[in-house]
Amino acid sequence: MRSVIGIALLVFTARVEAWGGANRALTFDEAVQGVSVECPGWVLDNQTIIDVLHWGFDGRIHTGQLVADARIAPDLQMAFALMFLIGFPLESVIPVSEFGWDDFESMRVNNTSAFNYRYVPFTDRLSSHAYGLAIDINPMQNPYFTGQQVFPEGAVYDSSLRGTLHSRHPVVLLFKELGWRWGGDWPERDYQHFDRQLQRTALGNHVKHLSLPLFWR
Repeated sequence: MRSVIGIALLVFTARVEAWGGANRALTFDEAVQGVSVECPGWVLDNQTIIDVLHWGFDGRIHTGQLVADARIAPDLQMAFALMFLIGFPLESVIPVSEFGWDDFESMRVNNTSAFNYRYVPFTDRLSSHAYGLAIDINPMQNPYFTGQQVFPEGAVYDSSLRGTLHSRHPVVLLFKELGWRWGGDWPERDYQHFDRQLQRTALGNHVKHLSLPLFWR
């Protein structure tokens, strides 16, 4: 992990001329403000906010933030380092609280996100996102197919396009190596979705905000 992140940081330093600016940086409290009243306190306590850098589809560097269970933060940091290193573009990485916790709205603008206390669409089952143990990446390039429907609406899956995941993609292979599941393997394809099957239990004390290195703030 350290070698991957170290290489990525060297690339960061070499490409500062491509800096595209920062999104509004949220505190942890801001990032979870307005979460569903059904969300248990211990689930919220398990979360941390993670600052990330990513390439945009505009060819420039952008900042973003994820909220996720603290146990999967190292995996996500490694995945984002890899995505940066290989030039994999992301439209935006903004906590779903900025979309009123509306997953469909977040998907419509092609936002990459993790924690959202919600149910699997059209079911009464809590999603892995409800525990901060899942991430959705570039929903417009990597849609969810269920029955005759596709989400986000109007999305088309074409594995040859930038920002699209497929079975041999380095990002997919890395997540699987780290023990994650990929929705692209499921009968109802959910190409954007990765989740980690960990025990759903309260954690001890942990860092609530994982910031970028000082020279990138």
